[in-house]
Amino acid sequence: MNPFSSLLSNPNFYYYARQVLTLGMPFKDWIPLYGFADSGERIADLGCGPADILRYTDAHHKPAYYLGIDCSDAYLDSARRRAAATELNAEFLKMDLSLLTHDERVRRSLADTLCGHSITTVLLLGVLHHIPNEAARATLDLVWSAKPVRRIVTSDVIRIPGHRVNNFFCSLDRGEHIRDEKGYDTVFAQTRWQKLTKSWSSPGLSFIKYIHYCCDK
Repeated sequence: MNPFSSLLSNPNFYYYARQVLTLGMPFKDWIPLYGFADSGERIADLGCGPADILRYTDAHHKPAYYLGIDCSDAYLDSARRRAAATELNAEFLKMDLSLLTHDERVRRSLADTLCGHSITTVLLLGVLHHIPNEAARATLDLVWSAKPVRRIVTSDVIRIPGHRVNNFFCSLDRGEHIRDEKGYDTVFAQTRWQKLTKSWSSPGLSFIKYIHYCCDK
């Protein structure tokens, strides 16, 4: 059990701890990657946590709609405050996405939610490294099946052979399914998403790497 788990469940501690430990998360660089600067986007952020990226959303350049989904009341309350600060057209929904692989009601609820809100882009930010391959594939395929969705973007920490600093920070993460690049590639290769591009980013501490998968229908 990660000794920081209880502290990281506090939204403010989670944000500032990441900022300090990484010398600054690159949220501003991620704004265009995730579609937050596009007024035509209707975004669903699955496992949104406290939605810290909303701290950096420009009140004058923002998506048409944002739906945050998470299982933590504390994180959702924090995310609501972030959305209100930029007058973002947003809603928040409590849902336990860990049940997707074996609970048909949760799968149906998520699919209906994506379609009912005409979601165009789905975000899985820091999600895949928390769930096993089967659950990751099921989640990606369910999103693909939602007709309004055009794109999915993921972002995760990654183990890199020989990169000791990066891999040390991976060991501090609460995720139990952190993969190397081949591992993430394998997950996507077994889904219905085929038009795929990858990109990389780093925080202020450039030894730390994040991998992003952008998939289009």
